[in-house]
Amino acid sequence: MSTPELEIATAMREDIEAVSAQAEQQRHVPGEIIHQMAARGLFAMTIPETYGGAQRDALDSLEVLEQISYADSAVGWCGMIYSTTAVLGSFLPERWGREVYTVRRDGNLVDCPLTAGAAAPSGKGKVVDGGIVVSGRWAWGSGTHHCDWICGGTLVEEDGELRRHANGDPVVHVMFFEKDDVALLDNWDPSGLRGTGSGDFQVTEQFVPDGRWTELGSSRRQVDAPLYRFPFFGYFASAVACVPLGIARRALDDFDDIARGKVPAAKTSTINELTLTQMEFGQAEALIQGAHRYLYSAVGEVWDKVCDGQKPSLDDRRQLRLAASQATLMCTAAVDKLYNAAGGTSLQGHCSLQKHFRDIHAATQHRMVSPEILQMAGAARLSDEPAPLRL
Repeated sequence: MSTPELEIATAMREDIEAVSAQAEQQRHVPGEIIHQMAARGLFAMTIPETYGGAQRDALDSLEVLEQISYADSAVGWCGMIYSTTAVLGSFLPERWGREVYTVRRDGNLVDCPLTAGAAAPSGKGKVVDGGIVVSGRWAWGSGTHHCDWICGGTLVEEDGELRRHANGDPVVHVMFFEKDDVALLDNWDPSGLRGTGSGDFQVTEQFVPDGRWTELGSSRRQVDAPLYRFPFFGYFASAVACVPLGIARRALDDFDDIARGKVPAAKTSTINELTLTQMEFGQAEALIQGAHRYLYSAVGEVWDKVCDGQKPSLDDRRQLRLAASQATLMCTAAVDKLYNAAGGTSLQGHCSLQKHFRDIHAATQHRMVSPEILQMAGAARLSDEPAPLRL
């Protein structure tokens, strides 16, 4: 079912495409397009209604992220980060949830806060009166150039000891820092997803007042709605996988255009007439369709359970993680087929397949969808060891 956000994302396709080259060159998405998208409400879709957000269904928001990624991978990646980080708003105490995530509307214009960051526990904190003092440096700060708040995973020391869960694992606090208290470092120079601006960021002896954080995997939600009862890591992984889905669909369409115009040396017909090309294209399309249906089916099944008031089981969480990781691998295999089928054309800087190839392989490195997750999900069924909290 179409939503206003999906209609807006589709209508803005040419605007998003227009900034792709600039994002690649400057290594972060131009602020103008991000603010235009935010002002039209695209990044409010996962913010709680109680704070003025749209609070869309999981599948609806994923479809929007896939559509944005079809237009441009870097913009889609940043949108994915803003949308998944916003889900954390449901875990913040109401006081901080309202301060960080309140959405204001003026007619058709939306003043939507943007949040991003990194949950990896690269920060160190100490409990003090009224809060926690944090220092740290985090990698992978995608989209932070345009944020109002930036998050950082932190291990916290209290009375000389790390705070730990009952099973002994350290508690990871995701701290919310105001943007002016965070230093963004210009060290992002990758081969793929260049436009995401995913450089390091850091804070030094920064005070975070009581409650302006969530405890990853253990904080209780403060907003009760299906989107926030849905397994957070499963939603996060599914959202990450929607970027490769968008990239792969675009690669398929771009290859169609290329194949109809390319005549190989010593040949008289375009490569779209070659049997081998047709087979590779058919296999790529089947991989992409299979990935899409697998992922959306897994999300839909768990979504229905959540809406019915059921608590997602360990197997539900496993299936979400399996689907997101496998969908990413299938889309990557599809793009590889298309890249190779186009021959030397793919090597040229003007060829979009080169960018799709670089971007989708960069996406596979995200921890939420890396092949490691397939092992983790498999171990959760085969092993007697307790499943990790991040499943």
